[in-house]
Amino acid sequence: MKHPIAAWCAVLILLCALFAPGAAAAGPQLTATEAYCIIDADTGLVLAQQNMDEELHPASITKVMTLGLACEKAQGEWDDVKLTVSHEDVYSLAGTDSSHIALQEGEEVPLTDALYATMMASANDGANLLAEYFGGGSIAEGVAEMNAQVKELGLVHTHFANPHGISDEDHYTSCYDMAQILRWALTQPGFETLFTRNEMYTMEPTNIQPVTRYFHQQDKMRVGSSRYYIPAIQGSKIGYTNIARYSYVCLAEQDGVRLICVTMQSQIKTDKYNDVRTLLDYAFANFKNYTDIPAQGVTAELTAAGGGGPLGTLTVTDPGTRLLLADGLTASDVSVQLELPEQYVLGSEPEVYAVYTVSGGEKQESASVRVRAEITGLEELIEKNANAALPASAAAKPVFSPWKLAAISLGCTAAAAAVTYGVVKWLGRRKKRKSSNAFPNKTKH
Repeated sequence: MKHPIAAWCAVLILLCALFAPGAAAAGPQLTATEAYCIIDADTGLVLAQQNMDEELHPASITKVMTLGLACEKAQGEWDDVKLTVSHEDVYSLAGTDSSHIALQEGEEVPLTDALYATMMASANDGANLLAEYFGGGSIAEGVAEMNAQVKELGLVHTHFANPHGISDEDHYTSCYDMAQILRWALTQPGFETLFTRNEMYTMEPTNIQPVTRYFHQQDKMRVGSSRYYIPAIQGSKIGYTNIARYSYVCLAEQDGVRLICVTMQSQIKTDKYNDVRTLLDYAFANFKNYTDIPAQGVTAELTAAGGGGPLGTLTVTDPGTRLLLADGLTASDVSVQLELPEQYVLGSEPEVYAVYTVSGGEKQESASVRVRAEITGLEELIEKNANAALPASAAAKPVFSPWKLAAISLGCTAAAAAVTYGVVKWLGRRKKRKSSNAFPNKTKH
C-alpha cells in the first residue's frame, strides 16, 4: 500500500504546483528560442523576458561591444584616422572559417571602413583591428577593455574572450546583459548611425588591396522586399555559430516608443525571424505610452565628508522619472526607495540613486531601474565650510617653527581648493545631465 499512497501524494503535489496562485509570465513563452529580453531603450527597464540571465554563447552580437568601444574612443572623429592591419588581426583567424573581408597584413584601413566592415559584413578581421585600436595596439588589451566596460555597466553574466564572437568556453553573455550593452553603445558618438545604416557601403582600394569592397547589412528583417521585413526595426546585429545557433539584437521604434530586443539560441533562422516578430508585436501592442512618475517625497540624510572628517549632512530625495508601463498600469504601480553610500566625499561623484520598481503582475515584468537622486544643501555646505579649518589640520600643534606652520597652511589651502574645484566641476556636469536620465542608470531585476 505504501507505493500507491506515495504515487497519489506525488500527483497531488504536482497539481498544487501547477495550479497554485503565483505570478504568470508577463511576455510570450518561446519554445524554439532559448532566451530573450525586451527593454525600454530610454531607461533600460525590463518589459518582458525569458531566461534573460542565462549565460549563452553570443556569436557576432559580441561586436556591439567592440563597435561601441571604438566609437567611444573616436568620439565622432572618424575622418583621417587610419589603422594598420597586424599579423595577429589576420592569422589569429586561421582555420576558423569565419566571416572576414580579406584584410592583409600591413594594409592601411580608414577607421570608418573598419567600423562599417565590422558592422555590416560582420568582419572578424575588422573586429580584431578595432580591438587593437581601442586596446592600445593589442587585441588582448582590447578584450580587457571590453570586460572592463562590462564591469563598469554592472553586468554579471558576461565575459568576453575575443572581439568578434567565435565560440569559446570563456566567451558568454546573457540577453539582459546584451540589451544593456546595446543601450550603452547607443550613447556613444556615431554608433546609432553605424548601427542603423541600411544603404550599401563602399570601401575604396587601399595601399595593398586594389579592389573596391562593398558591404551591405545582412538582416532580412530590415529588407523591404523580404517576407520577414519588420518596419519598426531601425538597426540590428545578427550572429551565428554552430554552438551559439542564431543570436539577434535590435533597436526598434514605433509611435515614439523605442525598444531593445535580444534573442539567443534560436535553433534555425526562421525561428529567429518568427520569434522576433512575435516579441515586437507583443511589445508594441502592450507598451504604447510613457507614464510620468512624480517625485514621491522620499528623503534621506547623507553625511558629507572632506578634509579628513565629516562636514555636515545633505538631503537626498527621489526626483521623479518617466517609465514605459503596460496598458492597465499606472504610476500607483511603481514604488521608490533610495540607495545611498555610507558617506559622500566632497569632490567625488555621489553614488546616490532612486530605485523605481514596477509591480507588473501579469501585465509587465516586475523590474527596477536606478535614477540619479536629487541632492540639496550642497552649496550651503560648501559656503559654510569655505573658511573653516579642515579637521585634518586639528592635529597640527603650534610648537612647529614658522616655516613648518606656513607649509601646513599652504597644504591645507591647496587641499581645500582641490575639494572646492572638484565640487564645482561636479555641479557643472550635474546641471548638464539634470534634464535626462543618462548612464549610469543601472537596471536591476
